[in-house]
Amino acid sequence: MMKAHESLIGQRIIKPDAAAKVTGQAKFTADLAVHRTDLLYAKALFPPYGHAKILSIDTSEAEAVEGVEIVMTAKDLPTESSNGYGLDEHDKPVLAEEKVIYEGDAVAILAARDLKTAEEAVSLIKVKYEPLPAYDDPREVFKREAGLIHEKHPSSGDSNISYSAGIDHGNIEEVFATADVVLDNYFETPMVDHAYLEPDVCIAEPDLVQGGITIYSPQHNVQGAKKALCGVLGLPQSKIRVISTIVGGAFGGKEDSTFDVSAIAGVLALKTRKPVYYEETREEVFRATGKRHAAFLHHRLASDNTGRILAIDVFNIIDKGAYQSVDAIPDRTLLYAGGPYKISASRVSAHSVYTNHPYGCAFRGLGAPQAHFAIECQMDMLAHELGMDPIELRLKNIVRGGDAIHTGQVMLEERGVGLEECLLKAKDALKWNEKSNQGHGSKKRGKGVACFMYGIGTGSSPDGAHCIVQAQRDGSVNIGLSSNELGQGLLVAMKQIAGEALCVSPDKIHVDYSDSSSSLEAGATVSSRTTTLMGNAVLAGCKKLKECFIRHAAEEIFRVGTASVDMADNLVFVKGKPETAMTLGEVISSAYKAQVPLSAIGSWFPPRVYPKSDNTHDQMHAFTFGACGVEVEVDTETGELTILRCILACDVGKAINPSTVEGQMEGGMAQGIGWGIMEEHFMEKGTMKNHTYHDFLIPTALDLPKLETIIVEHPNELGPYGAKGIGEPPIVGIAPAIRNALFDATGVFVNSIPLTPVRVMAALKKPVEAR
Repeated sequence: MMKAHESLIGQRIIKPDAAAKVTGQAKFTADLAVHRTDLLYAKALFPPYGHAKILSIDTSEAEAVEGVEIVMTAKDLPTESSNGYGLDEHDKPVLAEEKVIYEGDAVAILAARDLKTAEEAVSLIKVKYEPLPAYDDPREVFKREAGLIHEKHPSSGDSNISYSAGIDHGNIEEVFATADVVLDNYFETPMVDHAYLEPDVCIAEPDLVQGGITIYSPQHNVQGAKKALCGVLGLPQSKIRVISTIVGGAFGGKEDSTFDVSAIAGVLALKTRKPVYYEETREEVFRATGKRHAAFLHHRLASDNTGRILAIDVFNIIDKGAYQSVDAIPDRTLLYAGGPYKISASRVSAHSVYTNHPYGCAFRGLGAPQAHFAIECQMDMLAHELGMDPIELRLKNIVRGGDAIHTGQVMLEERGVGLEECLLKAKDALKWNEKSNQGHGSKKRGKGVACFMYGIGTGSSPDGAHCIVQAQRDGSVNIGLSSNELGQGLLVAMKQIAGEALCVSPDKIHVDYSDSSSSLEAGATVSSRTTTLMGNAVLAGCKKLKECFIRHAAEEIFRVGTASVDMADNLVFVKGKPETAMTLGEVISSAYKAQVPLSAIGSWFPPRVYPKSDNTHDQMHAFTFGACGVEVEVDTETGELTILRCILACDVGKAINPSTVEGQMEGGMAQGIGWGIMEEHFMEKGTMKNHTYHDFLIPTALDLPKLETIIVEHPNELGPYGAKGIGEPPIVGIAPAIRNALFDATGVFVNSIPLTPVRVMAALKKPVEAR
């Protein structure tokens, strides 16, 4: 008798890259450069202003330094190249020409034979500037109280508004006029850095044989990088090869920042016809690369006197920074403006507005944290207004199967709607009904909760994934994909999905690292889309091969109908006849000799969605739901806030690998705590005031409590084996839960984060009537 098959789905299989990373054996981009003697080293000169005209640039002293191969300004760019790059619009110049509009606009670049020479030479470049007014507040720019940030922008023209999104359905004015309770509040969330461990880095190597270029850099999107860089490199996309090296942290930022370093290194490499290495310093990463968008949210909420939410009326302004980058934040803050609650009428308007700041780019959560901060704060304020328990209020309003959120999209039970279970489990784990110990003297304790939802995928078309599955004649399998391992567990998840689909043990499956020349377009590794979209593509490709090999075995080897043949544990056999079992490798070798293809393309697209006639919109095919609970201690004499407990329950559909799911949940909680209590960039006249880890604080192990995770599984019929994404959802609800716990401890609502001691003390000192 053959032993029963043990499913790979749900097993805690160790990530294949784990040991190499923790022992230091994994080679990051900087490691690859150490032993190469053929590299030139690049440096860029950045301006000391956030907005200024360039009057003159003198590079003569830098050019005279021995060992300098080339110095370039905008006038030195090849005529066949454009001076712009970017994921959606090529709006960011590799070299500023007439003026700079933020501190990250390079005015000159150079390449030298070693780093010391490059650093010396770049310091000798002399630039004369005429400072211009720099604009820090997008609200002023939106009201046209400021001058133009861009003139003739490729998508926004002469407007300071990069992108706007809106929805208006239901009789908002009537609902608010007749509601029992109306809450009208303003909320602010900060611009913050991704704070990934590895600085932005690239090796650009010209192809002297065919005239192209190969870019080695840590990537979110190897195929998108070709599109982003083709103009500035002056090459067709087909001649640009992008290989992702091991990624030392990204969190969305390296969807763009790798283009910044690749554009500079690439231009220099093509000009010198030599490979060029470029790594930014930590200060350059802080000043020049993309950030989480600061948000200013005016949120109005109407309810009846039982706590039932009737409508929301929301106006959001988003700090876009200097360039467009990924401009999905208005759409995302619109989508999540009402949180995971049943709301039948809404008016939401959201606008991303240019400033002289670092460009706002993708950052874990992509607008959902900002929007959820506002609605989850409102929920506790509504509970306080009505004298209701905050969890009971949420249970009264949360979406269940068949309910619609404020955009009109109906939640489908068959796609996993486990929010109620998440909330109840978080409540139990937090011991919600037990009053917090009020501490000693000035120290007060409180508990807070928040609910959230997060759509799987970009929510726009096209949003699909493709991969190549190739069987080898020894029964092993290669999976070629352009999605990337960012630390989230992609490699092991795809192994488990492919292994389960092909009945092959994980040790026989190799997921090839992301390389644009051996993978297919699959979108960026963002938006918690990879497990579902790429997982489905892998599943589809594996199913094609399985059907192919079963057909061959049935017709050419066993001489039976295909329904009589099965596969399990690297074997192919006739059902009920274990003595017929052959190894998969033997069957594949036989298929190869019979000219049966050994590879297949797997593809998957989520259902397309369109706006409806009543201005409502189904945007996402599925959502991850969750609830978090925290307990805090506040020192009312110093404003210091300590997180005592942090609990997160997430409905992930199906945990392909519970260990990596828990890792994502813990990491998201840690980042959410940082965003909630300490992280914030300070800008003044377009210049960054805190640009080191000495003055831009992120949580250390000493700042974190035990991070408690609860996996909830309500299967998603559209996901591989029921799975949904988990990369971004864990960060979404942490900050408002902390803020709500602060209120429970002190009776004071604070509507801006981070909840630093200064901000907490300012709130505590306000007269009661001014709070």
